[in-house]
Amino acid sequence: MTRVMIVDDSEESRSLLKDFLLAHNHDVVAEASDGIEAIEKYYSSKPELIFLDLVMPNLDGLSVLKKIRSQDHSSKIIVITGNDDQDIFNECTKLGVLAFLIKPFNLNDVLDIIYFSNEITLMK
Repeated sequence: MTRVMIVDDSEESRSLLKDFLLAHNHDVVAEASDGIEAIEKYYSSKPELIFLDLVMPNLDGLSVLKKIRSQDHSSKIIVITGNDDQDIFNECTKLGVLAFLIKPFNLNDVLDIIYFSNEITLMK
């Protein structure tokens, strides 16, 4: 079971992803609706895997990613975005993002990413 945090300003998106993850026996340890809340909950919940939306109020996902990476390089982060800006993809990749989910995405892709992230952990 993977400890997951979901960060998205859309309550509907968070709820859909959370229900899907719970149905597949993953532990959703935290949810956040903006970047500031995401950082606070990250440090209090220590998730193994983070689904991180890039466009959010108060503090955007890229800033959250930079803040987390300044303290922790081991967390696995999946960026969720409706934007296909190559410069943002490149910056996120340099910061060690595991994968990208482009909205709208297929929920089965989430399982593939989690499986892949678990395989990486086993290889270490």
